Amino acid sequence: MMTPFLIVMGGSLLWFLYHLLKRRQSGRLSYVRQDFLMPPEDRLFYRSLKDAIGDDYVIFGRIPIDDLIVPRGNRGSDPLLQTLHDQGDSHFPFVLCRNEDLSIACAIQLIQHRSVSTNRKKQGPNAESALKSICVAAGLPLIQMEAGPYYDRVDIREAVAEAVRREPLFIIESDGRKEPKITTLDRLDH
Repeated sequence: MMTPFLIVMGGSLLWFLYHLLKRRQSGRLSYVRQDFLMPPEDRLFYRSLKDAIGDDYVIFGRIPIDDLIVPRGNRGSDPLLQTLHDQGDSHFPFVLCRNEDLSIACAIQLIQHRSVSTNRKKQGPNAESALKSICVAAGLPLIQMEAGPYYDRVDIREAVAEAVRREPLFIIESDGRKEPKITTLDRLDH
């Protein structure tokens, strides 16, 4: 008679120990360290971008859009920003800042190639057009480049030069005449 009693007690003890260990392990914090800051596609573009711009700019990666652009006033939720967040595009893959003062020069978005056979229904603005509209409204130059296995450094350099080129600001006088206002002194010698 003692044998079935010992089997039941042993089984109960094992069950109790199992649940006790399980509870202790679930209370432990568990994290996994990421090996890379950027996904492989972004790392490939980063190397080409770094070679293209040299030491003129500092490259920052994966910057939240909300850190660079905020809606004017207190209008609540912005529909274009909400579109970006809903589609999972809540950051700029790359932001270039001027080396001398870390002022923001431009943002870069990599656009994934879509096949012609992809038939998506238009349901409001897509992420690329929403981001472009937001950047235009905020005055932030945005370079949109198609993601791919190879990047031409000359094309990147030209795209960056075009995006960060500072045009003179034209002030419209009361008589309708446009007067240029020079924004940088280094353009006087040209």
